Amino acid sequence: MKSRLLGAVCVVLFTFTTLSTNAALVDNGGGLIYDTVLDITWAQPDAALRSWEVANTWASGLTLGGVSGWGLPTLSVAAGGDFLRNPIDCSTATELACRDNQLGYMFYQNLSGTFGQSILTSVDPDLALFPTLQSDDYWSDNLPNPHGGAWIFGFGDGDQRDEDWQLNNYSWAVHAGNVVPVPAAVWLFGSGLLGLVGMARRKKAA
Repeated sequence: MKSRLLGAVCVVLFTFTTLSTNAALVDNGGGLIYDTVLDITWAQPDAALRSWEVANTWASGLTLGGVSGWGLPTLSVAAGGDFLRNPIDCSTATELACRDNQLGYMFYQNLSGTFGQSILTSVDPDLALFPTLQSDDYWSDNLPNPHGGAWIFGFGDGDQRDEDWQLNNYSWAVHAGNVVPVPAAVWLFGSGLLGLVGMARRKKAA
């Protein structure tokens, strides 16, 4: 009896451990979605079309959830933006290997996309977390190669390729770690507190 109970406990623990390593998206509110596996926070996909250079400037200038330091997602964390080091192909790679490719991981692991098909055909419920996601190409953060090509990931077909960095594609910002928006009430309280401090200082000076 004890051995059976121990075996059941082991099965439960194994199942929990296995599930905990799978892709999981958490809605932090304010349009920010945290990927618990990659430890990055996604903003909502932007609806504007931009060149690669403009897209990078746009992403780096964002302040969301009270936090700055945003950027475009990468197709290879290990490559560090090196264009010549081809990113992992998540359409054939294992889940673990695909973790090096943030855009590919979103398509294949988080949203259960299928190669050759639009992400909008996916029946994954997490797709509802990104209502502005387009069935189109998104820029990565890699540096353009000497011939002017920059990596993009296609949410219309699950493919990744290089494209003229001066052409216009969609942008999607990410941030390292778990970005939880500061509630509006906290901002109001902080502003009010600063106002009271300022008034007290003025009265004291008078």
